[in-house]
Amino acid sequence: MKVSAVIPTYNRRTQVLRAIDSVLAQTVPADEIIVVDDGSTDGSVETIRSRYASRVKVFRQENMGVSAARRRALEETGGEWIAFLDSDDEWLPTKLERQLEAFGAVGDSFGTCFTDCLFVGDRDLQETSFELCGLKKYGLFGVLDNPVHYVLARHAGIYIQSLLVRRSLISEVGGFDEAMVVAEDTDLLLRLGLKTKFCFVSEPLVKIDRTSSRPRLIELFSDNSEKMFSSKEHMFRKWLNLPEMTDPEIRSRISESLRSLYVDWTIRKLYQFRLFEALAKTRQAKSVGGNYSLIFSKLACRAARKIYERSLTKPKRIHV
Repeated sequence: MKVSAVIPTYNRRTQVLRAIDSVLAQTVPADEIIVVDDGSTDGSVETIRSRYASRVKVFRQENMGVSAARRRALEETGGEWIAFLDSDDEWLPTKLERQLEAFGAVGDSFGTCFTDCLFVGDRDLQETSFELCGLKKYGLFGVLDNPVHYVLARHAGIYIQSLLVRRSLISEVGGFDEAMVVAEDTDLLLRLGLKTKFCFVSEPLVKIDRTSSRPRLIELFSDNSEKMFSSKEHMFRKWLNLPEMTDPEIRSRISESLRSLYVDWTIRKLYQFRLFEALAKTRQAKSVGGNYSLIFSKLACRAARKIYERSLTKPKRIHV
């Protein structure tokens, strides 16, 4: 099993070196390490080439986002299996070894394996990814009967940083969608979940950085960003149009998420006093099962919350 490790990066010169070191420290080494620099301006490419020479293949491109960087990396890989890692995260030394053991234990019908993950840099995140999503562990290895349910869960249980997947499957589902500016990894995971069985390693073998001040691979988008809304709308509608999307329960959950997105989008438009656009989003929410009372109820709740928050920060008058 030839494994290619894929690391996209953007202006993370210090962090990406730590990520690469964690791949090189694997007890079963990757056959190649591919780093795609997405237009960094901090000297990342020169530093990587100077430190690792031929041990790491580095490719530079203009800043196009994480999906484009991962697609470029996949074009440059020669491995049958792809292991993804973000440039501010790390693998623990036995990550690949345990995953290859898992594939040997569960058989050839499984095309994807993931592991439990630790979160670092945030004191409030003491639980692992498996603990947060309620994934039951029955021994060192396990299998998911329906991975899509875990992809759609409120707390994600499957992180792309822990994924080891057959390269042919990524191609079969269409790879990363460059139209996505957020949730591009969730999008790929769901499409993979409709195509193949998932197995997992119960050990937490990936460290995911949750430091609030860490640099990002792509521009950050707030909850109110127009690009975030349109990106998620694209994703949900694409999912509903997939020929494999036949499970009525899953379709219902996706439709509910799309409906909720339109409600939030409507509220955003009203805050901006863009009334005609708000009306359009209201109609879209209604077209997927929404109703006007839900929209106005949600708007009222948020307005009340904002008034309350402002009352807490309003300076008090001092009488002398």
